[in-house]
Amino acid sequence: MDQMDDEIMAMFVEDTREHLADIESALMDMERGGEDIDEELVNKVFRAAHSIKGGAGFLNLNNIRDLSHKLENLLHMVRSREVAPDTRVVNQLLAGFDRLLALVEMGPASDGEDITELLSDLSGLTAEHLAPEQRAKAADVIPIALPGGEVVFSIDALSLRQGVSGGKNLYLVEYDLIHDVQARGKTPLDVINTMESSGMIVDCRMELAAVGDLDAPPVNRIPFYVLFASIVEPDIVSYLFALDPSRIHPVDLSALDAAPGAQAATEPGEVAAGEEAYGPFVLRVAGAGATLRLAANAPADAAAAREALLAGLAHGAGVALDFAPGMAADLALLQVLVSAGRTFAARGLPLSHAGTPPASLAVTARRAGITPESLAAIGLPAGLLFAS
Repeated sequence: MDQMDDEIMAMFVEDTREHLADIESALMDMERGGEDIDEELVNKVFRAAHSIKGGAGFLNLNNIRDLSHKLENLLHMVRSREVAPDTRVVNQLLAGFDRLLALVEMGPASDGEDITELLSDLSGLTAEHLAPEQRAKAADVIPIALPGGEVVFSIDALSLRQGVSGGKNLYLVEYDLIHDVQARGKTPLDVINTMESSGMIVDCRMELAAVGDLDAPPVNRIPFYVLFASIVEPDIVSYLFALDPSRIHPVDLSALDAAPGAQAATEPGEVAAGEEAYGPFVLRVAGAGATLRLAANAPADAAAAREALLAGLAHGAGVALDFAPGMAADLALLQVLVSAGRTFAARGLPLSHAGTPPASLAVTARRAGITPESLAAIGLPAGLLFAS
């Protein structure tokens, strides 16, 4: 990381320490209060988890973001009186916050830790207190896209419903870290704090993939996307952040009512619950991984493949490519796969094949002069395009 990154990370660690300084005593006080909930106290603990999630989202600290997200889900149910802060709940929260602080102290190395069991425990405890129909839909993934169709966030229905509770509007906000943040003498954490003063950040992320590489035309911007919930109306929300209205996109919340889980079943050939379609590609996210599949004889759609892979990144998940043997492959699709391989590797996420790479990938690659050795030279495994 460069000097600015180091400074932001140091600020994030220090802010987290402050948030969690007396978290244990706050949780114990919550337990002693029982069903007579101290709303101010619960809000304080909720805000701690929420603030840490926002900073981790910007810094691409996936484990920290995911753990604070699960803690936030459970705390939201406590403060809305759907869950009583009994001993079992408080003990789970204590374990979560203890691990969260340890992860933050580790910085970027925290993504190498296995927190699967802890995440599962928190999700299970949250699901226990949902009504059956809510439980069935809670894990439905709802894509949030830019007007051009590029999916920026993929949010589970439970988190989205919690974020817009109380009649809030939802906005997808596009910042440019170069011109909207650094040029104004601010840091991304300043932006996050400003937005939190008038609403709630549901999710945020920096999109480094958009900067390209030295072989591509120069791109003088670094996108920073924020999914923001607020009671502020669309006609005045742009004034809050001094942004052009064209970069603040109201999100149609009818997607919540049309979430995949609302369907009783899917017909053959349709996209199933928990799946997202991008042209001929279908992305299915499950736990800490995802599978991207393409049917045999489907067209090689590079733009759709890029959107699907970006959606996989938005989940913070590794992606296994499940391409049918008879799939089509052209140079545009290969370019997307190579770019994705570099991006996933830079973020410490795996990009692999669910099975043997189809022969059409290797044939097209070799015709273009791409060999296993040339992939290795840029730090990519030959298995990205070639069968072993």
